[in-house]
Amino acid sequence: MLPAACLAWAVALLVPWLLDLSMGGSAAGSAKDGDWAKSVGESRGGMAGGSTAGGGMGMTVWMMPLVLALPLLLAMILLAVKLVCLVAREVPNRRSQFFRRPHRLVSTWFDSRRLPTLAVLAAVALTAALSAAVGHESVRSGPAARQIRQGKAMAEVRGLALGPMSASSRRGWDCQVELRLHRVTVAGVRMPSDERIVLFARGRSCLLQQGGLYRARGLLGPSVYGRPMPWLTVEDGLKQVRPPGPGRRLIVRMQNAFLEQTGKLDDQGRILVPGLTMGILGNQALPGSGGSLGRPAVEPAYATRLIQDFRASGILHLMAVSGGHFMILASLLVSIMRALRSPPLLMALVLSAAYLGLGMLMVPGDSVLRAQAMGLLSALALAACRPAQSLNSLSWCVLLVLILRPSMAASFGFALSCGAVLGIGLGNRRLTVLLEDHLPAFLARPLATTLCAQAGTLPVQVLMSPGLPLLAPLANLLVTPVVDVATVTGLLALLTSWLWPPLGLLLARLTSLGTAVMAFAATWLGEAAAPAGWPSGPVGSACLVGLGLMAVIDHRLVRLIRARSRDPLWPAVTAQDSGVPFRPSAWGSIKVWLQQTYGLLAQLVFKKRPRLMSSDEGRFES
Repeated sequence: MLPAACLAWAVALLVPWLLDLSMGGSAAGSAKDGDWAKSVGESRGGMAGGSTAGGGMGMTVWMMPLVLALPLLLAMILLAVKLVCLVAREVPNRRSQFFRRPHRLVSTWFDSRRLPTLAVLAAVALTAALSAAVGHESVRSGPAARQIRQGKAMAEVRGLALGPMSASSRRGWDCQVELRLHRVTVAGVRMPSDERIVLFARGRSCLLQQGGLYRARGLLGPSVYGRPMPWLTVEDGLKQVRPPGPGRRLIVRMQNAFLEQTGKLDDQGRILVPGLTMGILGNQALPGSGGSLGRPAVEPAYATRLIQDFRASGILHLMAVSGGHFMILASLLVSIMRALRSPPLLMALVLSAAYLGLGMLMVPGDSVLRAQAMGLLSALALAACRPAQSLNSLSWCVLLVLILRPSMAASFGFALSCGAVLGIGLGNRRLTVLLEDHLPAFLARPLATTLCAQAGTLPVQVLMSPGLPLLAPLANLLVTPVVDVATVTGLLALLTSWLWPPLGLLLARLTSLGTAVMAFAATWLGEAAAPAGWPSGPVGSACLVGLGLMAVIDHRLVRLIRARSRDPLWPAVTAQDSGVPFRPSAWGSIKVWLQQTYGLLAQLVFKKRPRLMSSDEGRFES
């Protein structure tokens, strides 16, 4: 299912771009809304940058790294041709099929045995294209999007708060929240809508709670930066239509109590403990319980520097909720349920309830959605008594999410989360076996996981910011021993702060000890070496993918060359398989070299140099 998921992702990205290209505009605006069109183009990796007024500069930016990528592409093609030649030489009966009769090679790919696979791929592509086209047109034709194409206007909206209030990213405003609209009223005309907007407010209007239904009146306009989503600025026209449900109010109370306890920590703890535990940094959360507004918890300069150090050292993912929270919870519950001899169906139900509950405790995010969807799919496989496979679960998760929400194809958070899981699923086992030959197991396993996750996310990171964090494996290796412990203590602090505040504060302080190690590693390694220069944008991402393919091709070439260099008569003489090749570890090779060197030095015999007689001794002997 992995090729089908990749195909669906490519189709979900290409269809909106082709629709915008055919309509001669961006997804939300026309040529006169330049900032809005620019934000849309940037959110899609700059694919539509050539149609703007600065097309010449955009072409220059694209051509410079493209010239650097041409030698890489040529080398990759030559390596692929060499690999095909070696395969054809190893299998003589296939040689004519590769070179003399290419039509037979094509016919083997379209024979009756491959028709089901091709039919599935065609169905996936058609479904993804239809879903992307419908979703793109629904967003483009929404009342808010139509209005901002004509200009800013006063509007009254009614919508559901999708997340908690957070500190505003715009100067002059206190808070912001994302709303999913139910209806929009512009110039006295009420229209239904299912769009998403970002609401900015100040003062007493910053009292929204997640899950509540609100009515707001303010200025509706296009976004200046970030995601291509309409902005609504509200001065004092916010009213609550329906409060959140009892369960959501309990969760809000737990989150506010946890933030109140983390506010008593030092600066790094106030920033990192909420980010590691529930996915929102302390400087982004509104201080005070109950959503009350106050002064920022930490200095903005320190928070900016700390985030930059985490980004430069390659451990920025620790500031957000990832699949690690769900894996820790699943491993704990599975151990308990297996000790109780629970049936698979009951275990699947408990895991599903735990995944849903943990997802509700976290701040909504794209990575949380990916982890929750994969967890539910794994629980479904457990209920059906089928083994859970990470790559198949990831593929089904991508297919379902992109079909239901095609806009997630352009989400960096979702792409980073999926890339990390893909890298771990493809190379973690082999790399672990390779590293265990040279390193202890407690170092080889986390290092292999870190390298695989980093390799899977690098193409997406280059799209976000140019540069490659060279010290990312070392930074991840340093913080790995404390991440799991800090995550567990943070979740326990979140669960106990509203019931027993002293216990919650104690657990938060223990979590702060783990985040202090992360902050030290990020500051030390982030300032030690700057990220290596690399082409930015889609060209840089394509170069990284090309390097990965070259590495795979080189690995295959080395295996073929080693297989050819072995003695083919040895299995015939022994009448059995010769076994696996012996691969000495680096430390074993160094140890043997030291022993051999010491043995050679010990065998040396130093002859005594004859002592020269003085003139007096010579006269005496004579």
